[in-house]
Amino acid sequence: MNILILEADEVGARLPRSDRRWEHVKKVLKKGPGDRLAAGIAGGEAVIGQAIVRELDDSGIVFDFERLEGSSGAPPELAPIILVLGFPRPIQANRILKDLTSLGVSEIHLTGTDLGEKSYAQSSIFKDRDFRAPLIEGAEQAGNPRLPVVYTHRNLARCLETLDAERSGTSIFLHPYGVERRMGELSALTAPLTLAVGSERGWTERELAQLRQAGFEARSLGTRILKTETATLAAVTLALAHLGIL
Repeated sequence: MNILILEADEVGARLPRSDRRWEHVKKVLKKGPGDRLAAGIAGGEAVIGQAIVRELDDSGIVFDFERLEGSSGAPPELAPIILVLGFPRPIQANRILKDLTSLGVSEIHLTGTDLGEKSYAQSSIFKDRDFRAPLIEGAEQAGNPRLPVVYTHRNLARCLETLDAERSGTSIFLHPYGVERRMGELSALTAPLTLAVGSERGWTERELAQLRQAGFEARSLGTRILKTETATLAAVTLALAHLGIL
């Protein structure tokens, strides 16, 4: 936790001892009432500043918050990268969402795919959109309270329909077979960059046709077959480097 992240309605409210931030502040940072630590407010108008421990006892913790003055209180903007991601395993999805937030991706579209495991869409992270926690953890790691916007779609066709209403810039999908151009060979990118990564079993021919028809270009990450988690983070990292952000 490189920065404490609070929701706007948590400032001045008592957070219970069961909240992981209680344990981190008391046992790891060894802070007490009156102490300050780097903090940010997530959601809406994200800001950075300092949290002041108002109360800390065995029942919970209460924070006040002071925003940094002027432009210093505005955290850096997220990267102009839109990610389309085939539903991964729920436990894997938590890790991916956390890491994508740390990397600063601005928008994430989780979509069902032809070959993806259908039961994954019944998990709480997809069905109930229960992904706030990994986004917050990623923001804490990055030291930036800005969170990506996350959408869920039943299938790729619906996802692409949503994207077509707002998408511009370069669009790329990853595919390991029969693709000569590598992700590392990107040039002349136009932001925002839209990047599509399939689920563990990849894209079907029908989905590949849908992506191409929507204006996506094919790229590969080489001859090795990678897990969705590995491929996603590798591709985003390369994209950030080509955009001059990393």
